[in-house]
Amino acid sequence: MGVEPAVAEMPPPARGGRTLVSGLMRYAVAAVGPIAGAGAQFVLSLLLLHLLSPAAFGSFAFLLVTSIFSAGLWAGLFCAPLPVLLNQADEAVRDRAIRSLTTLSTLGSILVFAVFAVMGLALHVPLGGALLFGVYAAMFVLRWYARTYAYAHDRVVRVTVSDLVYSAILLGGVGALAAAGIASVEWCYGIMALSAALGLLPFGRTYVRALFAFDREAFANYRPIWREHSGWSLAGIVTTEATINAHVYIVTLIAGPAAYAPIAATALMIRPMGVAQNALGDFERPRMARQIGSARIGDAVRSVRFFRMVLVAAWVATCTAAVLLFVIDPHLVFPREYDRSVLAIGTALWLAVSGIRLVRTPESTLLQAAGAFRPLAHASMIACGFSVLAVLAMLFVVGPLWSIVGILIGEFVFALWTWREARRWRRKAGSAEPVETMGAPAPAGQAEDAA
Repeated sequence: MGVEPAVAEMPPPARGGRTLVSGLMRYAVAAVGPIAGAGAQFVLSLLLLHLLSPAAFGSFAFLLVTSIFSAGLWAGLFCAPLPVLLNQADEAVRDRAIRSLTTLSTLGSILVFAVFAVMGLALHVPLGGALLFGVYAAMFVLRWYARTYAYAHDRVVRVTVSDLVYSAILLGGVGALAAAGIASVEWCYGIMALSAALGLLPFGRTYVRALFAFDREAFANYRPIWREHSGWSLAGIVTTEATINAHVYIVTLIAGPAAYAPIAATALMIRPMGVAQNALGDFERPRMARQIGSARIGDAVRSVRFFRMVLVAAWVATCTAAVLLFVIDPHLVFPREYDRSVLAIGTALWLAVSGIRLVRTPESTLLQAAGAFRPLAHASMIACGFSVLAVLAMLFVVGPLWSIVGILIGEFVFALWTWREARRWRRKAGSAEPVETMGAPAPAGQAEDAA
């Protein structure tokens, strides 16, 4: 099928407002679960921020960021190739790919448990807490793969229910700990592990059984996936992590968890933006893959523009909330032992980082949906070098807090390079610039929405 002419892609003028509303409603359904989950994690982080020493909170924040990085590894190894394979391969290839990816995801979760248990012990977390965080990290990556699988099959409701179950258990457990005045990391990590495990149930018994159905040919069937998709995707994920979180590892390893604590505390202010970007990216990636697979490049480009419009609105709301907090009293959120000027500088720097990051996120999602992992990997590799060097320079010249500037520099380079690669891909795909449709994606009546 060729590219549809631009005039055929436009909804009737009278339906423009309705198209915009339907697009926002789809985003609302996709975002409500992740927002609830992030809200529960935010409450947990605030509780521990007030109850733990800076060093102990720094250890918790480091483990949490690293567990999110493990989800990034899962995205590169197993999740990112899934929608591409489902929309571009024949049925036999699809079945082999799904069995291989599911089996290796489950086996890999065992390794994740061991790595995080050892990491917790290295950070002086008690044995029980280290083991429970290992369980949480393993369940977290399994649920991450399950979410991608459901999104790829257009089962958005299952993802939302899973996120809400996870959020309700985590938030209820955190509330109980706060009411009882318990600041035990063992209890916190135990609640996190339970919430992630029960969050798998909404995907259904058939899917849960599939997670533990071992495919003997999994490694053999994975080799072509690795060569064509996962290898480049993983390289991009690792270097992207170095670009956006180099300060986490460098500051913690060189200056210690206590020096990282104020950086982690102020990073909580942009948590809503991270949630919006990840949740909407997970939702848009398979949708764009379906549009690209059916040669509707103009629809995919319009989805990119609508995606960015929503992210800009979320960023403006985040900035407004941060300004209001500092006008009233930042210590309504942050403990009083954190200096006000440190909090203000950290928050301002993180908002700048978040603003640059949202510029590249829609194009990055488009390239992933198209299976263009190699140019994305090149972009992140280049940005990674700038980010790591700048973080090291700022740490030694100015101090730990200003290491965030290094992340800002890396994000700026990443955004420029990603935009460049996205323009190249659009030219190669033969896409003409689509007519603007109020910034909204394709109408709800299009094929992928009817599924």
